[in-house]
Amino acid sequence: MTAQVLLCLAVVIAAAQLGGALFRRLGQPPVVGEVLAGIALGPSLLGAVAPGASAALLPAAAQPFLDLVAQLGLVVFMLLVGLEVDLRVLRQRSRLVAAVAGGSLALPAALGAGLALLLLATGGAPDGVPPAAFAVFVATALAVTAFPVLARILRDRGLAGTELGAVALATAAVTDVVAWTALAVAVSLVAAAAASAGSVVAGLVGITAAVLGVVRPLVALAARRGVLDRVDPRALLGLVLAAALLAAWATSQVGLHSAFGPFLLGLALPRHAATVASLQTRLSDVSTSLLLPPFFVVTGLGVDLGDLRGPELALLALVVVLAITGKVVGAAVPARLAGAPRRDAVALGVLLSTRGLTELVVLDVGRTAGLIDARLHGVLVATAVITTVATGPLLALVERGRPAVLVLPPTDLLPPTPPPPRTQAPPVERTPA
Repeated sequence: MTAQVLLCLAVVIAAAQLGGALFRRLGQPPVVGEVLAGIALGPSLLGAVAPGASAALLPAAAQPFLDLVAQLGLVVFMLLVGLEVDLRVLRQRSRLVAAVAGGSLALPAALGAGLALLLLATGGAPDGVPPAAFAVFVATALAVTAFPVLARILRDRGLAGTELGAVALATAAVTDVVAWTALAVAVSLVAAAAASAGSVVAGLVGITAAVLGVVRPLVALAARRGVLDRVDPRALLGLVLAAALLAAWATSQVGLHSAFGPFLLGLALPRHAATVASLQTRLSDVSTSLLLPPFFVVTGLGVDLGDLRGPELALLALVVVLAITGKVVGAAVPARLAGAPRRDAVALGVLLSTRGLTELVVLDVGRTAGLIDARLHGVLVATAVITTVATGPLLALVERGRPAVLVLPPTDLLPPTPPPPRTQAPPVERTPA
């Protein structure tokens, strides 16, 4: 089995590198190519054309080991993402983040609820599923933003350290926390255990308070006293990785995705220049080249797009329009009201329309819980892929040769209305006597 797992890893990493390189040449984020490489290796392409080759290269017995490597890659990557978030920008733009997160959640969720009602009226919902649970789930599926994929797209496009990237990441983090809580509510309605949603919220609040209220002050104190400068870099790396795994375990225990724990830890670590540079240098390459590609590819292995036909394609077109419109309009309007230029506000909405793997995980949870059937699952999976693929072209269309920078007023308050300019009487022309 060890030899088979090593072969699977080699196939997965090679496929991810090829897919990423191809899409980079096409002007797309490499992560899109990595996701589609995973889908191509699964039942959508290789499994349909050469099932024997698919079973030999990626046997079902090796899947748990690949999943473990994928989760390790996600833990390391989300730790790096948390380190890159500029907390000063978030403090300055807290009202903007709250407003954009609210809009980018409310409008897509409302459109999703309307879609759920339409499906319920036309018989498109699974039998035996409570209508309220189905409506909450479809609303969640349209409102979610792929936080890990968005972070990767920002890094690939050079936006990770910009104010636009910081606001987009913060908004996506808030959006996904609400989305996972709503997903817990939907699953609880099916399982008749609504109390679990409250435990998710309570667990999230407790973990956040512990990381930001206890861990962060202690590590900041160690940085001020020079302790971090005297610690061996390899020992520091081991401690941080152990803490990231512990944080991932804690968030998964309360019902949230394991990605949120390492992200919170990355936020909590002080912006000590030497420490951050050391962690980024040591973790970035191994995460990007070895650990993270299996996460994108392995998730795509469980997707089958071969069942989409006439009626499903019409439904797919409707869902894609609702998904992109809801995110772009829902995020751009609050950003404009906060003073962002039109180009930057729309760019923020386009970035938040990325769904990617977070959506795939949400859909897998919904299918496992019986909230959606295989038909709707295929439509929503295709929507996640299309909206993620469309992010690059739409962003390029918005930028049109000038990158969006998100130039905002000094505060999140609405800029005061300037007084009307004073009109002066035209000078009186004197005619010579």
